[in-house]
Amino acid sequence: MMENIKNNMCDGKCSRCGDCCGLFIPFTDIELKRIKKYVSLHKVEPVNRLDIMSGTFKAHCCFYDENKKECTIYPVRPFVCRDFRCDRKDWKVYRDMYEKQGKYNSSLSNKTILATFDDMIYGNYEPIIRYLIGLIEPEDKGYDDNLVYNIFKSANRLDLFNYLTLYDNDGNKITGKEFIERFKGNENK
Repeated sequence: MMENIKNNMCDGKCSRCGDCCGLFIPFTDIELKRIKKYVSLHKVEPVNRLDIMSGTFKAHCCFYDENKKECTIYPVRPFVCRDFRCDRKDWKVYRDMYEKQGKYNSSLSNKTILATFDDMIYGNYEPIIRYLIGLIEPEDKGYDDNLVYNIFKSANRLDLFNYLTLYDNDGNKITGKEFIERFKGNENK
């Protein structure tokens, strides 16, 4: 059965369409170190995926160059990228194998961190924050603080609150640390 398979192969070879180059792919600490070293040595800059007209990010890897249809870190790309084939019929087995290996972006591990190469290598937190905030349906004039906290906590990314501008119910600006402390206090009650 070929459920959920999108074959973008061209004559049995990768068409370089980039559909598999997602924002969140599983990767390990070893792969992250290897990529950081390569990026530093070769002065690889992230690809700009911001759509100026809409103000949104394209949700693909910061190393996929859409114009050239190539990976800018190809020699050191993660295992999941090296081994992936979009026409693979047994994709679930391979997905599970990749996810067991990864510390980042693996739904099979309770210690998983939701991360992008943008934030892990370049310190650019905007794509991941936009993604997480996008999971939240704002109520009339704002966000439900409990929902916001729980989404960031489930992604193991409470650290991202340090990069957000936050306000309390009275409209006073608060730090991410203050926001987190309020919820940790409530969880311990």
